[in-house]
Amino acid sequence: MPIDLETDKYQKLLEENVKLTAPFSPTGMRTLTLCLLLGKNYRLLTERNTKEKLFITYAWLSHIYEKAKKKFGGHWKQKMLEDLLKRDTSSEEEKNLIFWLLGLTKKTADNLDISRDDFPDFLHQTIGYCHELLSKFENDFKEDQAWLLMMAGSATLNIRGSQKAKIGKSLEKTFLKVALTLLGLRFNKDFWINIERDLEVGRESDGEVETKRGRIRVDISLVAPSNQEVIEDKINRVEKHGIVICDKLGARSAVFETAKEKRVKLIQIRHNQPLVELYNHLLPLVRVQLQTPPQTEEALERLINALPDEFFVAEPV
Repeated sequence: MPIDLETDKYQKLLEENVKLTAPFSPTGMRTLTLCLLLGKNYRLLTERNTKEKLFITYAWLSHIYEKAKKKFGGHWKQKMLEDLLKRDTSSEEEKNLIFWLLGLTKKTADNLDISRDDFPDFLHQTIGYCHELLSKFENDFKEDQAWLLMMAGSATLNIRGSQKAKIGKSLEKTFLKVALTLLGLRFNKDFWINIERDLEVGRESDGEVETKRGRIRVDISLVAPSNQEVIEDKINRVEKHGIVICDKLGARSAVFETAKEKRVKLIQIRHNQPLVELYNHLLPLVRVQLQTPPQTEEALERLINALPDEFFVAEPV
């Protein structure tokens, strides 16, 4: 009989206890968007979310290990993998558990070019050199505990990687749509999001804003300060009077000089008033009479909360 992995219980624990359980929900996106508009570090919110998810995942893995050890004894790793691979349909948690049991993530398995059929042999080899290595320490280290830590490490890489990439990309589009709306511009009339390349424009754009002389392009990137080349690339994309919005620039970044040379407006979110900067740049360019940005945090929060949930539906990534 297959081992009960209690995935429903694991999912319920996440839903009931993680502060930002559903960062892609309208409530989660609303909270993160407000954080950005206030010039704050949104990653501190997502980091707590990530850690809470990790702690619950570690507890779940420990519980599953104890159940597997009790059911299968010393061969719990092999038997557990065999059990998981036999299942006709697998939940996301069960699929992840297969990789974590091997000390891998799906991405790492793809990079190693090992398929599902290779998993039993890969596990056998890993157990072999793990046992050979730890046996040199005269039982100072317990193999099962080391294996459980390896599984937790794989889970950490998996959860951190997926959360970071998906939240950032979804939040970029939501932030841009909300910011332009708060200034009084109308979606799909005065501005557009997710512009694909066509016969006139050879590269896609995060957005475009209607002006008195045509349209200007807007690109946004919430990458870490260490990835300044991404911002440089976006500056070269948007052309004259275009806008590039970023989270935070490095202390020695030269991208402001690049933006000035290209006559591109570069807006840093962190420790700044991005909505005010956006307003000041667009004011002389657009036909529409813009709404003056609110002067206080409370006023901005009221405007954010007044917007319908549809503005905070995460863009697919």
